[in-house]
Amino acid sequence: MPDLQSSVMSELKRSLSEAVEEVFVTTFAVRPELIPPDEASRGLSAIISLSGSITGYLAIHASPKAACTIASNMLGDAYTEVDDIVCDAMGEMANMVGGSLKKYVGRSGTLFTISVPTIVQGRDYSTHTPKDAEQLLMGVSALDSRLTMQLVVTEHR
Repeated sequence: MPDLQSSVMSELKRSLSEAVEEVFVTTFAVRPELIPPDEASRGLSAIISLSGSITGYLAIHASPKAACTIASNMLGDAYTEVDDIVCDAMGEMANMVGGSLKKYVGRSGTLFTISVPTIVQGRDYSTHTPKDAEQLLMGVSALDSRLTMQLVVTEHR
């Protein structure tokens, strides 16, 4: 990374893995499998921004089917179409992963605060990583669904 030390990036990667596992085990009582990121896991993205010593965002990308599966398992109802409830559930998922990430990274001090989630939905969109930022991509398989976690960070200037 141009600005962040490799030790910080290693800590963020380890912490993101721990955060994802904690959220899935606590919320769904399943242990997620970390897999290579999957481009097919697009269609809905729940994004929270990070601000503090490091800035950037955490995005959880999911297909509409995966988002419905997450919402169904989270809320105990069957969802087959993306609606406001499914979007809210994905936003809550981003909040939980972001909060857990903050907890694990925060063992060495608070690096960032998190925002309320933003939901982006559609077929033809992409996220942009600024040239001076580092990006971590992590695929997650759980509940017969695949998600992609995208963490983009840079040092605050």
